[in-house]
Amino acid sequence: MASPHRLLSARRAVPVDRLPDYARAWERVRSAAAASGAHAWLFRAASPRDTSWYLEFLEWSAAGADPTETPELARALAELGAAFPGSVERWDEVSPPYFPEEGTP
Repeated sequence: MASPHRLLSARRAVPVDRLPDYARAWERVRSAAAASGAHAWLFRAASPRDTSWYLEFLEWSAAGADPTETPELARALAELGAAFPGSVERWDEVSPPYFPEEGTP
């Protein structure tokens, strides 16, 4: 059985006139994530208006070290967050059984 995964997600509002800066900052995150063994995905809202909404995901195996703690990725994430604040959450993969009454907290 494969090891469970962890996910870091972020939702950010990016002003249209700052999209080139955001793209460069995200590319630094994506590159650092790949170098540390994580996968990175970027999604854009299907119908942006004056501000474009973006969802970012970093995913890695819970069996290994947390790549977000490597200096290069930690720095890239901090710079992205400083330039483009957003809501960031961490998630753990859930495997069956899914609910506490089935024995999983």
